[in-house]
Amino acid sequence: MRAAREAAERLHAAARADDHRAARDAAAEALGLWRGSSLEDLRSVPFAAAEGERLDAWRFDLLVERLRADLALGAAAESRAELERLAAEQPLDERVHGLLATALYRTGRQAEALDLLARLRRTLAEELGVDPGPETARLETRMLRHDPSLHPDPAPRVESTVRPAGPRPPEDSAADRTDRAREEGGVWLPGPATSFVGRDGDLAALVGRLARPGLVTLTGGPGSGKSRLAIEAARAVAGRRAVTVAELAPLSRQDAVWAAAGADPGDPAEAAARLDGSLLVLDNAEHLVEAVAELVIALLGRTRELTVLVTSQRPLLAAGEELHRVGPLAPAAAARLFVERCAPDQSGADPAAVAAICAAVDRLPLGIELAAGLTRALTAAQLATRVRDRLRLLAGGGRDAGGRHTSLRAALDWSHDLLDERERAVLRQVSVFSGGFTLEAAEHVAGARMPRGDVAPALAELADRSLVTVETGGGGRRFGLLETVKEYAAARLAAAGETEPARAVHLGWCLDLVRRLGHPDDFAGAEAVGAVFAEWPNLLAALDGAPGTDRAADGLRLALELHTPWLIRGWYAEARRHFAALSDAPGTTRAERAAALCDHGFVTTMVGRFDAAAELLARAEELADDDTLTMNVRYYRGIVEIERGRLNDALAPLLEGQELAERLDNGQRRSAFADALGTLHLYRGEAEAALERYVAANALDRDSGDEHGLARGLSNQAQALLALGRTREAMACAAESDHYATRLDDRQILPLNELIRGNARLDEGDGPAARTHLRAALAYAAEDGTGASMAHIDLAAALVMDGDLDEAGSLLRAVYADAPEGSTPWLAARAVSAALALASGERAGAGKLAEATASVYAASGFGWPRYATRLAEVRRELGLDGVSRR
Repeated sequence: MRAAREAAERLHAAARADDHRAARDAAAEALGLWRGSSLEDLRSVPFAAAEGERLDAWRFDLLVERLRADLALGAAAESRAELERLAAEQPLDERVHGLLATALYRTGRQAEALDLLARLRRTLAEELGVDPGPETARLETRMLRHDPSLHPDPAPRVESTVRPAGPRPPEDSAADRTDRAREEGGVWLPGPATSFVGRDGDLAALVGRLARPGLVTLTGGPGSGKSRLAIEAARAVAGRRAVTVAELAPLSRQDAVWAAAGADPGDPAEAAARLDGSLLVLDNAEHLVEAVAELVIALLGRTRELTVLVTSQRPLLAAGEELHRVGPLAPAAAARLFVERCAPDQSGADPAAVAAICAAVDRLPLGIELAAGLTRALTAAQLATRVRDRLRLLAGGGRDAGGRHTSLRAALDWSHDLLDERERAVLRQVSVFSGGFTLEAAEHVAGARMPRGDVAPALAELADRSLVTVETGGGGRRFGLLETVKEYAAARLAAAGETEPARAVHLGWCLDLVRRLGHPDDFAGAEAVGAVFAEWPNLLAALDGAPGTDRAADGLRLALELHTPWLIRGWYAEARRHFAALSDAPGTTRAERAAALCDHGFVTTMVGRFDAAAELLARAEELADDDTLTMNVRYYRGIVEIERGRLNDALAPLLEGQELAERLDNGQRRSAFADALGTLHLYRGEAEAALERYVAANALDRDSGDEHGLARGLSNQAQALLALGRTREAMACAAESDHYATRLDDRQILPLNELIRGNARLDEGDGPAARTHLRAALAYAAEDGTGASMAHIDLAAALVMDGDLDEAGSLLRAVYADAPEGSTPWLAARAVSAALALASGERAGAGKLAEATASVYAASGFGWPRYATRLAEVRRELGLDGVSRR
């Protein structure tokens, strides 16, 4: 040991003198004194185990210094392999990653070097909620600038950090564990890449319990490590059974729980059958306890071998629930966690100071990691004093308030007190964001209370103190707050009396953003639509927070601006929810109320509530006092009449609206009216006239570059071509429509194109291929929760032809349960129902149904070739056309 210390002292001296060769030789000499793990034969003795870990960490530091010297001497290529191994073993060690990035840079692999540092930044943010240190940030900047000093001549100064330090993280990296999980269980499990400290007994007991079916709930205060314990347990069992993890923390509504677990509240049996025998993990359930309990009870009541693991601050109170309390770490484990997470130069800190810090945050893992993250600014001894002072100030707080509001608040209070007033103000203001924010967004919101130029420096300081996370990608940086920090900052915002003003400015930013993205072409391009939904968490928070407040009018204006993006994505139910909550907002103009009623009526049409839609559009028409609003009302009235199956009533409003669009020279609406008239012609059986209208609409959209219009119009043109028997042309149009619909993620058009392909294959006699496409279309409806659709009808028709009558009947019953009588889907389904009755041998019933359907078709003007032809075939088979087929 003396020889090793002497070699380390020579290393320090050589580093100070920039003598890289002497530094390398001294490090190599010290490393040569090790033979395997330190004190390996005595590790069962507690003191020897700790000392052995300390010596192993010292050995690791010596190895890092030897590699640093090798790089300084120009041995980049020779060192790279060893550095890659160390980086895999130590995924959070900035020194090793910095050296490896330097080695890659010096061997001509700059892109890989920058990618390595970007991945390190993401890992540190995700696992510890911190950014890389200043040295790593400077290294990245120097690489981007091709700084000549990155090369070994002249050699940079070596800053020695050799120290007899604490233990090393485990040898397998996050990537190793993820790959192993995939190989063993076929599932990716989230979780930090850092070591799992202090809960070995809890983990073993939990893994044993999860071998049996039933409900297990991990309860405990915020920051107690429930989620980490659950994920480690899931990882342990993933090799033996399937695992599904649902993260509930981002959800705000009870009705979102089922979807997060991949289940449908209308059909729990399907999810139960799929999940039976597996482990379902529902993480962070405390704010959605009622919905989670409902889901768990429904699933367990329909399965035999399902195990459900829930993490929550409070129990579900469900029958058979087994509660496992997750409390503070043991003192030794808490100290070890702090040492592993703190700044490198603090890992040898006074054990008494470390113990004081851990005790001050009740030895809760999150509190410990928050405290450890501040050791970049203060020593452990300084932090220990500050935590004690802070807790004395909070002595009046109740201990039963929960960790997030006592011990963790102490750590956050203390972090907050280290900030200047400028940083405190920015932290408060950015707490109104959800899902992260850009610098420009922060400048807009926080800049309402301070000079905008102060916001960027404040964010940089907050990021350096680990209170703000930073993600790099997509051509820019995005900031965010950990949930605990966000809650704390929001409480500070409320205490300052700034909550309502900040939310108003945030909503204003959302409104400006959507208006800017939609100008001047109303989201004709896919990029603008994608940019809107990239900020959806912020937009949703602004919309949901507006009703019943002074912000309601701006909330309605935001909903109006979002109308087109919602339509493109097929988010009709979401749009309808917001219009219902905001349409009567005080402080809006007559024109805004009319536009809201108009848009509300359209999305209500698209969810199949036709009578309610007609009422909304009638109210909109009463308020409309200019040609543009009147034109829009005419368009939506025509659409609702088509969907209601009242085809003869749809023509007049569409022609009137088309004339207004021509007079106003509104290209988008001219295209929309031509497209709607084409659909009216197609549904009336006039395929040639429909094709002519669709071609005209698509020409207008090509001229304007309207991708949404082309996605819709080309799909409709394919429908008309298919009705005319021009299958090859129809398939080409559907393929081109797919190009635009995929760019837009248009959930309405993509399934329609699958229907076109399925019906084309059906016409060609290729039943298996037809059913594949039709089921793909059906999957969209199931995924989006849009209820029965034309996919149900067309697949039922294919199944009737194939003899699978039971499933066909089930699909048709779903249509009749969802579609109002007389509506277009209802009319189409009647022809297929007649075919089903005939195929089932019910000739009398089929005859009555066929005759009644023919009468309804004649009265409504419905003659869509696909369904009118099917009905005619049934009537011919029954001899209802005057020729017996017996």
